[in-house]
Amino acid sequence: MSFATVKAILDAHDYNALIGLDEDTWLEAKGRNPYDFTTPYGHYELAKDVSAFANAEGGILIVGLTTNRLPESKIERITAHDLCTQAEFPIQQYQGLIRTHIHPSIRGLRVDWLPVTPDGINGLGVIEVPEQSQNHKYFLNAKVVDSGTLVKQIVFGVAKRVEAANDPLSISELHKTMQTGKGSVPETLARMETKMDYLIESRFQGMAQEPLPEEVYDERAADILDEDPQ
Repeated sequence: MSFATVKAILDAHDYNALIGLDEDTWLEAKGRNPYDFTTPYGHYELAKDVSAFANAEGGILIVGLTTNRLPESKIERITAHDLCTQAEFPIQQYQGLIRTHIHPSIRGLRVDWLPVTPDGINGLGVIEVPEQSQNHKYFLNAKVVDSGTLVKQIVFGVAKRVEAANDPLSISELHKTMQTGKGSVPETLARMETKMDYLIESRFQGMAQEPLPEEVYDERAADILDEDPQ
């Protein structure tokens, strides 16, 4: 399965096709009220789940589905609808919390509520996180909660989607990423040096095409004196 596969199901409004799918790198399913927005922990859990997709290859989080864990496995399988009302999935509040709790901003993020029942009362909440540029990563959780309490020290968290789990990066993994960076520094410097050499060479070539003022003066003087220029 892929991001495009899940999105195609939603775009086709084939919501029954979600039943039987397994959570994976690109899909996470939640019940109708997964986050308690009256607590800091609920804010943190939302930010962790969304940023984990952004730090991986993107993904789709769907609110309004029930899951069961497969025997002897960590994989959750979608078993039924647990639809929520539009009021239970306040789009603006979701957008605001994601915006204030995740840095930098996730590009192309979409938060929607999709009606499923014929009367249009119950539906699914959907958060789409497109794959992000490597140059834009990593996405940090600005407010970290420990044991239900907001940690006020200078601290941030980083989560990444791995298979069907949102795993925080360990301190050693984060340090290694910061040390090595996303690309080779020598290669970057070499590209910059090549570009500079090209610009300088082009500048001098352009200058060489124009005669120096002294040369122009000598040629004109030679014409007047009917002599060859020295």
